[in-house]
Amino acid sequence: MSTTMTPQPAETELTPELIERVMKLSQENREKLIGLLGGEPPIPDLPPVGDWEYWKAEIKRRIDDVESGRVKTYSLEETLEHMQKAMDERRES
Repeated sequence: MSTTMTPQPAETELTPELIERVMKLSQENREKLIGLLGGEPPIPDLPPVGDWEYWKAEIKRRIDDVESGRVKTYSLEETLEHMQKAMDERRES
């Protein structure tokens, strides 16, 4: 008789199943876990899908951040220049 075992991921791996289980925790238990891990959450809260009020508020918040100067924006030219420098540095190393 042959038995086949499904390989299990190492306990140290951050698997999709583990992420799903963590995201299902209550906010209180998630905060306890964050405290145990010693810092910032390794997994950001997922934005609600299809919640238009949430997204309208998020878009407004982002526009306000840009208009107030709290967030720095970059022109296309600046972005392309940065990308070119990064590619050049990668080729050199």
